Amino acid sequence: MARARAARRTLDERQVVDAALRIGDEHGLDAVTMRRVGAELGVSPMALYNHVASKDALVDLLVDRSLRELPAVDPTGAWRVELRGFFTALHGLLTAHPAVAEAMLRRPIEGPVATRLADGVLDVLTRSGFADADAADGFVTLFNYTCGASLYRLSRRRSTDGRLAGIDREQAPTAHRLRGHLSHAADDGHVERALERLVDGLAADVRD
Repeated sequence: MARARAARRTLDERQVVDAALRIGDEHGLDAVTMRRVGAELGVSPMALYNHVASKDALVDLLVDRSLRELPAVDPTGAWRVELRGFFTALHGLLTAHPAVAEAMLRRPIEGPVATRLADGVLDVLTRSGFADADAADGFVTLFNYTCGASLYRLSRRRSTDGRLAGIDREQAPTAHRLRGHLSHAADDGHVERALERLVDGLAADVRD
């Protein structure tokens, strides 16, 4: 009891969010409950409500806190370099923190850090000559690809049985070639090259 009282006195929002992130990364977002987070910290679940309003609010904090790890784009930098760097870093963050990737599938990402980062990307694009609508389309394209590539990487961690393993090589040679490419599709190098192609495609659009 004394230990629980001491933990309650020193508990703060950062500890609550960090515990939720650890649980979510290891066991999935559904495992992030006030009861489980409280048990992780050695306090009553009710003690958490002094720091977060609800589980949904806790998930939002978890995402926004994690996004602080991303480098903000430099509005004065070369826009292609800035975009490739930002979305490569986002891919790294999502694959390091499956709970954040899962939250992005389930909830709108509208916290203050997420909003600031998105505004920075859009500002870089509009400063580089993109119309507002084209800048928004470009952002969505890069964001969707990055999230998809990250989820693919995470799915391969959970399962190693190739769906094409039983296909006869002679009957389906193209499928076997595709299988070889898919085995590397989650590699960092492949993601970086794909982002470079996407950014180059945006550059071609703005020149037309």
